[in-house]
Amino acid sequence: MSKAYIYFDEFGNPFLDTETKAGTPSHFIYTAVVIDESNLEKAKEIRQELSDKFRQGSPIKSVKVKIKNRLKMISEFKKMDFGIFSLVVDKRKIDNENLEDKTVFYKFFQRLFLTQFVERYDEFEIYFDKIGEESFRQSLRSYINRKVFQPTLFNPNRSYKIADDKFEEPLIQIADFFSGCVGKVFCFSHKDSDADKIFELINDRLFVDFYPFITSNYLGTYSNEISEDDIKIGKLCVKIVLEYLENENASNEEIELLKHLLLIYKTDPNRLSETYELVNILKRVNPQITVEHLREIISRLRFKGLIIVSIEGKYGYKIPNKKNDIIGYYNRYLKSIIPMLTKMRISNEQIKKEYFDIDIFKEGENLELIQSFINAMDYSIIE
Repeated sequence: MSKAYIYFDEFGNPFLDTETKAGTPSHFIYTAVVIDESNLEKAKEIRQELSDKFRQGSPIKSVKVKIKNRLKMISEFKKMDFGIFSLVVDKRKIDNENLEDKTVFYKFFQRLFLTQFVERYDEFEIYFDKIGEESFRQSLRSYINRKVFQPTLFNPNRSYKIADDKFEEPLIQIADFFSGCVGKVFCFSHKDSDADKIFELINDRLFVDFYPFITSNYLGTYSNEISEDDIKIGKLCVKIVLEYLENENASNEEIELLKHLLLIYKTDPNRLSETYELVNILKRVNPQITVEHLREIISRLRFKGLIIVSIEGKYGYKIPNKKNDIIGYYNRYLKSIIPMLTKMRISNEQIKKEYFDIDIFKEGENLELIQSFINAMDYSIIE
């Protein structure tokens, strides 16, 4: 890639109080559209064409674009080569009081977001839409130039500019548009009912990072390499979900849940969707949803053959993409089953020690199964 032109904009706002301030987005999202120098004129042409066709020549503003036109515009933009990079910030998980200050918030997350482009491209121009007063913009510009990158003898062609998206740099409008698209997919409080349609169109151009950066503790040996078994597991688990979604008997809650798990699988297959996240998603179709209800839905789906795993020590679920996901899932249950059987055996032995003619395990067919499980467990331990 030659010189990269990077246009980025935001979705949401920096206010961390998402509970008491009505309408405050649950997430803050930075999205950058990266265009190679060779495609710059094409990008300008398409932006102008879409402005004329859908906005009567006015600037393209994501918030004013309805879903029908949004999908058409995405398809038109995809006639050129570009990439979409997003940082999705879950504001509800931020406990740093310093970030309650708007200036600190913007500086912190711009620095976090823009560092990747310094590592990725030798030459670039970065453009961000004007926000706030001139004093704020000057402070932000100075901070980014000082902390994120400085032109060097070997990389002199690097710049960061804050510009008006109407007159000074109209291509920022493309970033505004796609930031809105990403927001409608990943901002739980403002998720669009057609988020899956938007995601399917942008997924092949999209790269997403989530903040806070959470890694999951999986059991068993984990490897970055994808084995043939892992590929088979991933394909099978997704296939089962897709087939179930075609089932006319699937409830609205099940459909909403599975669509979101598929979305996360396609975006970051190693990521767990946390419990509260899934509850918020399901509240779109059932405002009375609870954590207990969520668990009932997942339990019901598992009995129907869908493979949805949870990992020990983590509050969340995912569609498996690796064999170790399944191993971790099974081990999680083993850590409950074995202690349960052990406690029942100890209890029964205490009774038999005092009254040798009483054996609770022989009081019913189901209870006899417990003795069989204990025998199998003891034999396995001996072996």
